[in-house]
Amino acid sequence: MPLTLDDVRELDRQDPLATFRNRFALPEGTIYLDGNSLGAQSRAAVASVDGLMSQWRDSLIQGWNQGWFDAPERLGDRLAPLLGAEPGEVLVTDTITHNIFKLLGYITEGQKGTEGQKGTEWQGRARPVILSEGGNFPTDGYIAQGFCRFGGFEHRVVPEGEALDAYLDERVAAVVLSHVHYRTGRLRDMAAITRQVHASGAEVVWDLAHSAGALLVDLAACGVRYAVGCTYKYLNGGPGAPAFLYVRRDCQAQAWQPLSGWLGHAAPFAFEADYAPAPGISRFRTGTHSPLAFAALEASLALWQEVDLAQLRRKSQRLIELFRESLSDCLEEYGIRDITPDEAQRGSQVGLVEREHGYAIVQALIERGVIGDYREPGLMRFGFAPLYLSHEDVWQAAQHLREVLGAGEHLAPRFQQRGAVT
Repeated sequence: MPLTLDDVRELDRQDPLATFRNRFALPEGTIYLDGNSLGAQSRAAVASVDGLMSQWRDSLIQGWNQGWFDAPERLGDRLAPLLGAEPGEVLVTDTITHNIFKLLGYITEGQKGTEGQKGTEWQGRARPVILSEGGNFPTDGYIAQGFCRFGGFEHRVVPEGEALDAYLDERVAAVVLSHVHYRTGRLRDMAAITRQVHASGAEVVWDLAHSAGALLVDLAACGVRYAVGCTYKYLNGGPGAPAFLYVRRDCQAQAWQPLSGWLGHAAPFAFEADYAPAPGISRFRTGTHSPLAFAALEASLALWQEVDLAQLRRKSQRLIELFRESLSDCLEEYGIRDITPDEAQRGSQVGLVEREHGYAIVQALIERGVIGDYREPGLMRFGFAPLYLSHEDVWQAAQHLREVLGAGEHLAPRFQQRGAVT
């Protein structure tokens, strides 16, 4: 039987993560189901940024020796336990786009001396092919294309949902894959795919944008050597918060990374004419970072040290099922298709598809204070961030969606107008 309001309130009373909700600053009357695009603001972030502003005012340039300079490594070490990584293996820096480019360059540079040339048709490349997945978030494919165009590699695409078997051969240098697919929410078997790619002689770069802070990730146990991710979604680092990059410790001294900026130099303040990469994970730094952006993220990562990731995962899955169960008897009536994978194969989002009115339905919900997002073609995405979402929130969100559909509210002309960001 569908749960009642009293039922979900009882679930909230029993929720071991319920107290985290008060540590986030959400607008009154808002049910926020878009943490998979931009996480909510932690209350501690405000104080942290204010403190940085005061430090900037009082310390001026001396702030760089008072915690600003080593923030990429320090925050990387704070983030590492959430990823199943060790200290010194994660660097908070730049964007996912930049970090994929760095890793593709680093991997292929390191492969030069490990294999003989395969023939003139390979233009001297030991392994001349980069694979990415079709239907993935566009930046991963775009930057793989750009890297190949300027690096003399061949870019190939694995069609969405297909196994890698037919695409992995001795020509493939690296594969770029998302752990959780941004549209469908499908969760890949990281350990099995990593073994498969390594067995073929290639490397895999995992994109953890929709994994970090949403579910248990264990890079070490899965044998992963390279990964990237962002911090502004489930990790609540703030708009445009810096991304991160993971390189397993035993893989950190194999080559240069291609964006050889001054802060990745072994001695940046020696101002030497020639580049020499820094030891360890620091060689993946490029230019000057923003301490302001790092301040908000550091406050959030301090909060994350208190989170039980197993409890987080259980709650996220219960919220997803509550949302789907509350809508299961009405979606088909309105031509809406639920593409959410089964529990063992999904991240922390629900995907509903309605090609004609999907955008307008999301806009009608937003007017009611229920914030999800829309992705072409026809995808309504709802992300479930357990630290600040209650069971009652999710139950109420489902009721709002039922009411929008039942009254045809989304057909109003004002919901057909599109902004630059959907």
